[in-house]
Amino acid sequence: MAEPFTMAVPSAMGVTARAWDEQHLDLRAAGGQVAAAPTGGFTSGVAGAAARFAGSWQRHVTGLAATAETRADGLRTTATDYARTDDAVASDQLLLDIALREDR
Repeated sequence: MAEPFTMAVPSAMGVTARAWDEQHLDLRAAGGQVAAAPTGGFTSGVAGAAARFAGSWQRHVTGLAATAETRADGLRTTATDYARTDDAVASDQLLLDIALREDR
């Protein structure tokens, strides 16, 4: 039996947030590797360009890592808001049902 929609959405958001977290960690590690890449083996005419290239890529990859982390955080926040809203609506509906229950 499929899980209720109200449970499936926050659950799927959590799974997706974890995937973005993994991307963040992978990209952050890659940025560190790019930053640590030696450029000393190049000739003097190329070493400066190689260092600038590595620095540019390190900044780019670090920016991508930050974006991935921001997306993961946003998904977690949205999933929490979704669950809280659903709980509040269920509570309000229960109170309304009690108030409107027909006495027999």
